[in-house]
Amino acid sequence: MEAKVVVHMKDRRIHKGVTQDFDPASEHFYLLPAEGGGVPVRIRVDDMKALFYVKDYFGNAAFVARRDFEEAREKERRLVVRFSDGEEIWGTTVGGELDTGTGFYLYPADPRDNNLQVFVVRSSLSGVREVS
Repeated sequence: MEAKVVVHMKDRRIHKGVTQDFDPASEHFYLLPAEGGGVPVRIRVDDMKALFYVKDYFGNAAFVARRDFEEAREKERRLVVRFSDGEEIWGTTVGGELDTGTGFYLYPADPRDNNLQVFVVRSSLSGVREVS
């Protein structure tokens, strides 16, 4: 199944497109550029900051996400993640995936967010704070 994604790289480059083969356990995956046509781009997972699964490529620059967890379910871990570049995202994750592997999936705290989910690469973080 194709997923519409925006890939933020550690070197601040951004790639927009679709992917069918992202696997956090793999070293790389391929992204077909959003502009249509073209050659798929090979993306190294270790070079990424995060992979954003999005509703659309445009988003809303004026949108300010809520910073609360009103709609979080009881079994979800409520987190504030801070990237090395200073960006901060509030969201939830399920189970112990935060503690293992290359990264983890974060689900935005605000359901109105353009991001459906975010794969956060652990090496791109400066901190993670759990909120009760």
